Amino acid sequence: MSKFGIAADIGTTNVALALVDLASGEIAARHDFPNPQRAFGADVISRINAANAGHLHEMQRLISCGISAGTNELRESVGVRGECMKTVIAGNTAMLHLLCGLSCEGLAKYPFRAEKIPFACIPRSANTTGAIPHLSPFIGGDVVAGLLYVMNMPDALPSFLLLDLGTNGETALYNNGKITTASAAAGPAFERTRGGASATIAELARLVRIGAIDETGLYKSESRPDEKSHLSQKKIRDLQLAKSAVRSGLEILIEESGEPRTVFLAGGIGEAMRVADAVEIGLIPPHFAEKTVAVGNSSLGGAIRMLVEPAAAQKDLDEILQNHAEIILAEHPRFNDLFIKFLDFGGIAPEPPRTF
Repeated sequence: MSKFGIAADIGTTNVALALVDLASGEIAARHDFPNPQRAFGADVISRINAANAGHLHEMQRLISCGISAGTNELRESVGVRGECMKTVIAGNTAMLHLLCGLSCEGLAKYPFRAEKIPFACIPRSANTTGAIPHLSPFIGGDVVAGLLYVMNMPDALPSFLLLDLGTNGETALYNNGKITTASAAAGPAFERTRGGASATIAELARLVRIGAIDETGLYKSESRPDEKSHLSQKKIRDLQLAKSAVRSGLEILIEESGEPRTVFLAGGIGEAMRVADAVEIGLIPPHFAEKTVAVGNSSLGGAIRMLVEPAAAQKDLDEILQNHAEIILAEHPRFNDLFIKFLDFGGIAPEPPRTF
């Protein structure tokens, strides 16, 4: 058996690869690169549309070759040649469809449907032996991998909430063995922003704090233009819609499944974002502040765990797959009212924490 394995997280924007020492669980080397499928669009919707327009196999070739090239670079970095390494890949539902060359027709229109992703369909050129499955079209293998990662943390059980901000604000609440998930459409608010999404959140929090915008998100006449701010009125509106959708989803999850003991912020945005800023703009409830922990790329972390301790990780994976319920926010009777409520900046009395 090889001493090393490869863990991969296929993000819409970037791909992260880690060469993992299977004995110690340590990362021996890491390689990140832009997802080469960006030539067909920067966002998931553009990629799905391109796949359905006849470019599926070209996008499959691009990502497969990218992973193979990255794997070879990692091999060379530690002097490993000619060995077939065990590889585990995580990614959102669309990215794994593109990697496997599966039809994306079901991801393009309602009722949304995802194909099953068997291990065998992954291109052998990527030396892949496994992919972490998705739960639904909107709750992908990257979220499942994140759950596998944080479930193994000392402060996680008996309950935690995982929040991953991106084009969708994906949330998963674990409560004594039951997993409840929701996905809130955040649009472009947390993507492709000057200085990064966390910097944009910080700037919006500053504007709220100094009173440069009113409760509705509108620049006050005496504060506009604010020469120190790069946020346009449109950008503020985008952030306002996104934060309200995410916050409404969080509230519904808590109402349905209970108050989490710990809140884990996943991904680059969560790692760089100040929790105080997230509270200031109303993205997360105030009482989350003292129990929120940034965990970085939890998707890659879950893939690494599946490599290093496959038996324990598989047991947790089975628990997730067998005890999962998804809340479709657009169909929830409370969503519209909560969405309108959390559009405002300030002026809303914080709700008390719920208990089990």
